[in-house]
Order: sequence, then structure tokens, then C-alpha cells
Amino acid sequence: MVTTMDIPHTFRKTLVTHLPYATDEGIAPTDDLAALGLDSMGVVQLLTDLEETYGVDLPDELITEETFETVGSLWAAVGGLVPAERFADA
Repeated sequence: MVTTMDIPHTFRKTLVTHLPYATDEGIAPTDDLAALGLDSMGVVQLLTDLEETYGVDLPDELITEETFETVGSLWAAVGGLVPAERFADA
């Protein structure tokens, strides 16, 4: 199970710019992204931002409703593609 401590600050910071009803420190892995204001256009913008920021391409099989359901499900997908040092919170 993903905990808040498992989600790097840099990822949370990127994520909350696309969530009108969230704050960086106020999101938890179980938080529903739609409830935090992420709509279909926001998904496209967030996906583009994450891919550009971290130099990855999310494979088509990961671009699902389940991936974009919660903070933790999105982190599980993106965190598995990006080397840990890209999320260093130092």
C-alpha cells in the first residue's frame, strides 16, 4: 500500500497544479483525483506535464480510468517508470 511518505514532494507539487481543490501537503494516496477537480481535459494536461517533466512516455495500457482514479494509483504508474533520483526531494 502506498503511503503519503512514499509519494515524493516533487511529484505532489506537479500533481496539485492540475487539482483545483488540493494543496501540496494536503493530498493522500487514497484521494480521488476527480473529487480534487481533475477532469478529462485536466488528465490530458497532467499527462503531458508528467511526460515532459520526467522524460517518460506513459504506455497506452497505463492510460486508464484506474490509473487516474487516485493519487496513489497515478503515482504507482508514473513512479514505476521514472528513476528514483528524478524525484529526489533534496
